[in-house]
Amino acid sequence: MKKYELYFKETLIGSLTETNWEMRSYGDIIFAFDYLAEFPENPRLADFIKLSIEVSRSIDEGNEEEQDRLVEEENNYLDLIYSSDWLLLNDKGETEKTLCPMFHENNEITWQVDFK
Repeated sequence: MKKYELYFKETLIGSLTETNWEMRSYGDIIFAFDYLAEFPENPRLADFIKLSIEVSRSIDEGNEEEQDRLVEEENNYLDLIYSSDWLLLNDKGETEKTLCPMFHENNEITWQVDFK
C-alpha cells in the first residue's frame, strides 16, 4: 500500500493510504486539518471539504435533485477545484501535483495525479 501526505498549498490536509487504484487512486485519509472545528484555520477549505463529502453522499444515494443543488454550490469553489496547489508527498519525500481530490464519508478519499 502506498502512503502519502496531502497538502493544499502549505496546509497539511492529512495522511493518505492508497487501498485501490484504477483510473484514480482511492483510499483512506487521516485528517490533520480539522475541517469540522468551530473555527478552522482555513474556513473556506473546511467548507469545501464538507461540501465534497455531501456531493459524494448524494451521488451514492442517486439523489439527482440534491446533486444539481450541490453542483451549483460547488461553483463557488472553482478556485480550489481547479487549483494546481494540491500536492502529494510520498514516503521518499518526493512531491507530485494532484488534481483536486474528492472527499467521501468514513474518511475515504479519491485522487488523481496531475500528469501535466
